[in-house]
Amino acid sequence: MKIKNILISGLGVLALTACNDYLDVDTPSKYSIEDVFSSQKDANEALNGVYASILASDCFGQAYTYSLVLNSDVDYVSDSKESKQTNTPKRYDCDASSGTVNKVWKATYAGIENANNFIVNLQEGSIYDEDNANVMQMLGEAKVLRAMLYYELLCYWGDVPFTLEPTSSTEDFAPAIESRDVIAKALVEDLKEAATHMKFAENIAEGVERASKEACWALISRISLQAAGYSLRHVEGDATSYGYMAKPDQELEKYFLTTARAYADSVISSGTHSLTKDYQEVFYDECNMIVSNADDIIFDLPFAIEASGYIGYRQGPQFQSNGGETNYTWGECGGNQYVESFYRYSFAKDDARKYVGEGFWYYDYQGTPVLRASYGLHNLKWSKIWNTTSAYTNISTGNTGINFPYLRYADVLLMYAEADAKLTGEVNADALQALKTVRERAFRNGGTDPFVDPTDADDFIKKILDERKWEFAGENMRWKDLVRNNMLSETLYWTFMRNYAVAEDAGVGVSWGDLIEEHDGVEYFDNALLPNYLTYIYVQNPAKSKIDLSYYQNTTLPCLFILNPEAANADLKTTDESGTQIHSAVQIRNNPQWWFDDKGLDFKAIKKPNDESVDKVTWTESAEFFTKWYDEDGGYPQAQVRYSLYGYIRGGVDAGDYSSIYIIENGTPKKIEAGVVPESLPVVRYLLPIPREALRRGGYTNYYGY
Repeated sequence: MKIKNILISGLGVLALTACNDYLDVDTPSKYSIEDVFSSQKDANEALNGVYASILASDCFGQAYTYSLVLNSDVDYVSDSKESKQTNTPKRYDCDASSGTVNKVWKATYAGIENANNFIVNLQEGSIYDEDNANVMQMLGEAKVLRAMLYYELLCYWGDVPFTLEPTSSTEDFAPAIESRDVIAKALVEDLKEAATHMKFAENIAEGVERASKEACWALISRISLQAAGYSLRHVEGDATSYGYMAKPDQELEKYFLTTARAYADSVISSGTHSLTKDYQEVFYDECNMIVSNADDIIFDLPFAIEASGYIGYRQGPQFQSNGGETNYTWGECGGNQYVESFYRYSFAKDDARKYVGEGFWYYDYQGTPVLRASYGLHNLKWSKIWNTTSAYTNISTGNTGINFPYLRYADVLLMYAEADAKLTGEVNADALQALKTVRERAFRNGGTDPFVDPTDADDFIKKILDERKWEFAGENMRWKDLVRNNMLSETLYWTFMRNYAVAEDAGVGVSWGDLIEEHDGVEYFDNALLPNYLTYIYVQNPAKSKIDLSYYQNTTLPCLFILNPEAANADLKTTDESGTQIHSAVQIRNNPQWWFDDKGLDFKAIKKPNDESVDKVTWTESAEFFTKWYDEDGGYPQAQVRYSLYGYIRGGVDAGDYSSIYIIENGTPKKIEAGVVPESLPVVRYLLPIPREALRRGGYTNYYGY
């Protein structure tokens, strides 16, 4: 295959705007390979074709940022299907016929082939010169993009076909499957060499929208840390077994951990990035096409308005359309990438990151907010409606052009801390400070941080993983973190039980409640933290309202202010004359002029505003269902509770057995005794199958019960 045939095959020429117009790709079909790689300008356009590959919808454009974001205790999309499906990776339930899996596999390997072609042809081209900084930077960028694609394959498939040469230059168009350990080490060694010739982001015209030296270092750390941890491995010769969780041998584990720490430290020591911006500002700037080269983001996947990317369409509130149009100039938003409903209860009270998971409402096409009574909350980290640059129209849909932060400095700091703790078995000052640097940003604008220094390395690692849980919602990090620390099975078990207990509480009372509260350390039920109803205030004009809505970035659209459902965490307790507490008083965003009594499930205003905004607020004293997840007629939790983790744990599906719970072990459902935690939990079949099309063409074999 010639480069002219595969460079941007199926992708077309990108019409790019705003901050990423440098990715304009001039189709190279009228040039020979020798022509393309005899000019730095033409070679750069060929490199843009490699970038175009990874930005495709079946790659990072949508697949790795949405379709393959697997359900956990952070990212979570409910599913009501009560039978096995072939195409639902999110709930760990698909097979080799999955159309999604097949498209992602093909797109990922197409991107790798493009990168391999570019690398080989550049090295053989007349402009190749190891003393030419621009040429070597292009080479390094292509190697980073290739390594990103292989890294995702390792996370989703384990052992995979591997080659650093174009398949067109080999006798066999189907590379042999290689061990994940061998692949990870080969990628790391390749990137180490590439990094020595690459430029810092501040010295690249496009900044963090290109892969830089820091990005290369950070990727080395990420690949190494994941490779050092646990992963699902197959039983040799047994394709029916779901496999077992294991780490690489001790020598290789030490190599990977040492590398992860060293290259994370290289980024930190370079001083080229910081956490100067507030947490939410990082993402609001992305929604407004603002690129910062020295702050949190190290490598930003450079999508283009009306051309690529679904960031800010999937996340944020849904905005419905009518005949493809809305009454506002942001257009339709899918809003179907959620966080788990109870994720917010894991945060400290004053953690600024908490409010990315507080999207309780959506919009109809007229722009009227409607309460979202769902099994997940909207992830508010990104949204098209945060944009203030008039970038969209009332018929816009996806292809938002909002960038995705593939590598962030906060991630580097936490990777450094995790690798150091695992290497040394101690809590070292530099590693602890790395963790605290991330955490301090979340509390820098006031509030109390309840952080307590870790007592030992195990406690330290737990605190690091918690910090990652709060930091990276919607960034496809959580399940990978859980996998490498062998925590996925346990976490999915408790995620299911938490939802199940809340559903039961709404129907027949709680049988699992005490176990859930003990595990989570949150007194959900006794303190009415999980009301079946939410009461809200309709705010017509957020810009004029005296309610502090600073966490909500759109001041044009009306919104709902949800009265604090966590009444037990309120600052003020009201007592009767004898001093006996009778109910909580909930303070709205620490504004002392606005108080509401919490008496049972009803909230009523104690003091209303005395200014011009009073007619801009609709005070709603009616309540609506929120966690009423119990089927009163059937006598069991709703299907969305029972089947959203179908491939690992689920409610019964046989007639008359809907109230039972089964956990899946090697494909066999095993009934769990009510109120009793199993002594051991089986592995989760999180690795995806090699698609049938590849099996037929490549002679490969599927394990893990596929």
